Amino acid sequence: MSGRTANARRMSLRTLLWLAIGILVALFAVSAAFSVYGRLVVRASETLLSERLLPAQHAVSDLTTAYVDQETGQRGYVLTGDPSFLEPYDAGRDAAAASLSDLTALLAGDAEASATLDEVVEAANTWTTQASEPEILARRNNEIADEQVVAMTATGKELFDGLRSQLQDLNALTDERVTEQVDRVRSAQVLANVATAVAFVLAVGTAIASLYLTRRLLTRPIERLVADISAVAEGDYEREIGTDGPREVSMIGGAVDTMRTSLLTQNRLLVQAEHERTRHDEQTRMAADLHDLTIQRVFGLGLALTSLARRHPRLAADLDPLIDETDSIVRGLRAVIFDLESGATAPTNGTASLSAAVGEIVESSTAALGFTPDVCLDGPVDQFSGHDAGPELQAVLREALSNVARHAHATSCRVMVAAADDRLALSVTDDGTGMGADAVRGHGLANICNRAAQLGGRAVIRDGAPGTVVEWEVPVS
Repeated sequence: MSGRTANARRMSLRTLLWLAIGILVALFAVSAAFSVYGRLVVRASETLLSERLLPAQHAVSDLTTAYVDQETGQRGYVLTGDPSFLEPYDAGRDAAAASLSDLTALLAGDAEASATLDEVVEAANTWTTQASEPEILARRNNEIADEQVVAMTATGKELFDGLRSQLQDLNALTDERVTEQVDRVRSAQVLANVATAVAFVLAVGTAIASLYLTRRLLTRPIERLVADISAVAEGDYEREIGTDGPREVSMIGGAVDTMRTSLLTQNRLLVQAEHERTRHDEQTRMAADLHDLTIQRVFGLGLALTSLARRHPRLAADLDPLIDETDSIVRGLRAVIFDLESGATAPTNGTASLSAAVGEIVESSTAALGFTPDVCLDGPVDQFSGHDAGPELQAVLREALSNVARHAHATSCRVMVAAADDRLALSVTDDGTGMGADAVRGHGLANICNRAAQLGGRAVIRDGAPGTVVEWEVPVS
């Protein structure tokens, strides 16, 4: 569940691609917008400069030339009376009218320039009405005496100097406008160049970042995934499959790792089945050998002792314990054979009842003991019928009851089997002679301890005062 949640939180490959494309498009759009804006500003500034300001500058120059031509023609005519001087005057008047018309249109959006132009027109009208036209009319009518020409010319020059001053102001203003616009064009050009450079830098930076992120978020996880899958395919089933990277790569890695885990589980089951088969064959062989060789020879020895006791009644008292011991050995061997055969044939799903097996062992030991032991079962004993601890407990119980029958000289015995979720315990208590201080432990008691140790448990054989207590406990899982 946690793996699915982690995968759901991961960004998918499609999302990564769309995100990268979106970032690229956004950066390109921003840089393109700045570049286009700079170019538009440059174009607008150049248009204003070429279509209005420069023509206005030229028109002011033409207007100045036209007024100068008028003043030159008027002054020449007044001084000489030669009508040819009126030609530049008339031509200048027409040119001035045309230039004024153009300037009025070109400077329409500039309040300061239009006001200056109005002052030029007013000064020109003043000079025309108060100097040029009256003087030309007077000369034409021969109303000017020679001594008046210099005075009239001086007056006209003074008025024309005022007009010239206004023309200079207008010319300076248009020059200033042209200079400002040229600077604006340069600034806009710089802005456009900077925008283009920024767009280029962003494109390069985005390309580098895209390569790095692609390498880190996509290429490397895929390379690691391929390496892990190749290692597993070559037999390294213990190697875990990495699940880094986008959601799709993580899901592939998780699926392959699940397959790897399944393969490991199947291999373990196969090895376990092979082990069980080998143990089954070995147990069957050992049971057959014990039955066909050892038990037959011991049984034959018991028959020989019985025959000897019958032929020599005086030896019966000495031979009877030996005969009983032989019978006990035969029963013990048969129990071992039964345990081997049961271990070899019992199903692993626990269909054999552990409680029933304990009851059969206690019942079969009644003849050797001379009494029936008390049996107490505590907890879910049968759930360990198919567990490894079940057969071991049965073998320990046989050994413990066999020791009671042979050495304890007891009149009663109590068998206690206790089961819990995490442990299985056996206790065999008798009221016999107990264990002396100099008692030597045989193979049977050693086997009891070894069987507990093999399963990670413990076994204690102690004096019960009276009798002997055998405590055997192993953990289960």
